Amino acid sequence: MSPYECLLWDEYLFRFADFYDRFEYDVHVGEGAALPGVTEPEFLAAGKLLTQKRIDAVGSRPGEIWLYEVKPDAGLSALGQLMAYRDLYIRQFHPIESLHLAIVTDHLNPDEEFLFRQHDVVINLFPEVATRWAREHA
Repeated sequence: MSPYECLLWDEYLFRFADFYDRFEYDVHVGEGAALPGVTEPEFLAAGKLLTQKRIDAVGSRPGEIWLYEVKPDAGLSALGQLMAYRDLYIRQFHPIESLHLAIVTDHLNPDEEFLFRQHDVVINLFPEVATRWAREHA
C-alpha cells in the first residue's frame, strides 16, 4: 500500500480492528505467470510472486473472511479487483467461512456506490482522510 493508502487503512483499523481476530496483508492469489526465457527455479518462483494478484488485506473473524481493497477515489477497477480476488481466493484456499468483500476509500461516485452495493461490497468511506492528508502535505 502507498503511504496514503496506509493512512486510509489506519483510519479503518482505528474504528474496526477490534472486530477481527487477525489480518494478513499483501495476500498473493492466483497462479501468476512464468517469466519468458527463465528456467532457474529461484527466478521462476520470484516471477510467480511478482505476477500474482495481491489482496491488500484479509481479515478473519469467527465464521467470516473479509477481503479488502484499499483505494483512494475508488472506481470500477476496484470493484473488478475485489470480484477477481474473491474468485481466486476461493480457488486457492477453499474457505469454509463466509466470504465478504469490502472497499476502504476516501471518495466514491454515486454510480460506483450503486454498483458496489449491487455486488454486496461493504463500503468504508473516509473523506476526512483526504482533508487530513492535504493539510499535512500542503
